[in-house]
Amino acid sequence: MTRQRQSRARVLAGVVFLGLALALPLSALAGAPPLAAPATTFTADDLFDQSIVRDIRLTMKASDWDALVEHFLEDTYYPADMQWQGEVVAMVGIRSRGSGSRNPYKPGLKVDFGRYLDKKFLGMKSLVLANAIQDPSMLKQRAAMLFFAKMGVPAPRVTHVRVYINDEYLGLYMLIEPIDKTFLARIYGTDEEGKAQNTGFLYEYAWKDAYGFDYLGSDLQIYAELFEPKTHETDAPSLLYGPLESLFRSFNEVPDAEFERVVGEQLDLVKFVRFIAVENFLADRDSFLGYWGPNNFYFYRFASARPAELITWDKDLAFWAYDYDIYQGARENVLASRVLSIPGFHRLYVETLLACAAAAAAPVSVSEESTAGWLEAEVQKEVSQIRLAALADRNKPYSNERFEDEASKVLAFARTRSSYVTREAQKTLSEGRQFR
Repeated sequence: MTRQRQSRARVLAGVVFLGLALALPLSALAGAPPLAAPATTFTADDLFDQSIVRDIRLTMKASDWDALVEHFLEDTYYPADMQWQGEVVAMVGIRSRGSGSRNPYKPGLKVDFGRYLDKKFLGMKSLVLANAIQDPSMLKQRAAMLFFAKMGVPAPRVTHVRVYINDEYLGLYMLIEPIDKTFLARIYGTDEEGKAQNTGFLYEYAWKDAYGFDYLGSDLQIYAELFEPKTHETDAPSLLYGPLESLFRSFNEVPDAEFERVVGEQLDLVKFVRFIAVENFLADRDSFLGYWGPNNFYFYRFASARPAELITWDKDLAFWAYDYDIYQGARENVLASRVLSIPGFHRLYVETLLACAAAAAAPVSVSEESTAGWLEAEVQKEVSQIRLAALADRNKPYSNERFEDEASKVLAFARTRSSYVTREAQKTLSEGRQFR
């Protein structure tokens, strides 16, 4: 073929290809980079987006799922693939999780992205899928944690998801951000030198009956049983538990005149007061000042000299009653009692309760005809959003009628709690009452 005929052939082929291209949809032109749609880039903010109830699909061997269910009281991991918004994460580890919420019909689950392969998902090392079996309203965790964040108190992000196992609907779950180094970096940011403030000592408190933070002696094993390390797990006991023993000794033995200075160097007392005030505003029976002694919190000692802080966790038993005592548990806990006995901290506690009441009751438009307080509007939104998924959840250990009834009770709490707390707190200030 001559060079002229070759050129004509190339032109003709080009015309034919162009004609075919114009006749086909763009999706048929695979492999043409200029026409390919840009990939969606998700972040952890998308994962915890509260504007919609999304799906999480877990695929695993049926025999592994049966084993997890049969041995739901154990922490054995099993391999699975996880799918979210079209993103597939292969070879994650899943296990049963929870304390009183462990259940063989609707197991609480932990998803560990790095269990078998060194990887994360959207920057997350793991995720918690809470089964809400202790909360028939199925929304307390999310509403409570959102309120903590609104009040400037560190709290994990929570949203609702539908969970499927091997394409079968397991039920409505709450997707919860774990308290780990990733969480610490998000909450505390960096120090003056630009280093992430997540290299300190993180502990999860292990409930011990109605223990009121009395000093238990110098044996470090006692504190090892109370505080489970989540970072620095292999450090020497003296590094892990020595500072805790010293702190508890201070709670109990430092003279009143020295208490604020000595204890304040080890624990941020301002943030502690705000922490317990928010918990009591939310009427959480199973909290730091709960009915059964301290529970459901993490303790974080910074690597620097910055005083330690408490981080909230597990709010299944919040929103208990609109007339819940604003001082619940404070007199029975050595730390709370001694801190609130200092007039300035007592006033801060009462003023924080008033701030909570104001924030919860702040008017929000819910329709063209009506408004509601912020907390009431948030609960209304959540109930509307999750209702269909909750009613379709056949593995929840309560009826649909119970779900509707409990959701109504939470809504009533949100509507009435602020007025009760405001009345009690203002009475305390006007009468000049001190904590005793």
